[in-house]
Amino acid sequence: MNSKYTRLLDGKRRPTEKAVMAALGTRAGVLWKQLRAFLKVNYDFKPELIFGGQKYGWCYRYRRKGKTLCGLFPEAKAFTVIVVLGKKEIAQFEECISDFNEGTRMIFKSARYYHDGKWLYKRVLNKSDLRDVISLIRIKRKGKGTQS
Repeated sequence: MNSKYTRLLDGKRRPTEKAVMAALGTRAGVLWKQLRAFLKVNYDFKPELIFGGQKYGWCYRYRRKGKTLCGLFPEAKAFTVIVVLGKKEIAQFEECISDFNEGTRMIFKSARYYHDGKWLYKRVLNKSDLRDVISLIRIKRKGKGTQS
């Protein structure tokens, strides 16, 4: 893990929203708010703040009825989003792979295939990364009001 983007690793201190925003900083904070607003408007998954251990730190997990949509890991000056794509979603991603930025394509190509699919960890540093994450989430699950 790149120490430049240190996660919130103190499991004894549940971070407040204010502490998360302070860690993210202004630039990443704006992208964070945009993603969380997108998730709130388009999906009825409730964010749950969980501690993923010393390796992963604090995470906002979007989960409903035992199904996880994504997880958001706040970091210093950035954040990382995990989206797990199953077999059908992998095929969908491959159909439109050229729509994603080079970083996302590299993450996809190098992601290990597990029993439940590919686990994509995408660090969001700019609007292009945010656009890709939103597209990955839309591949994972259609939002409210979107056609299949």
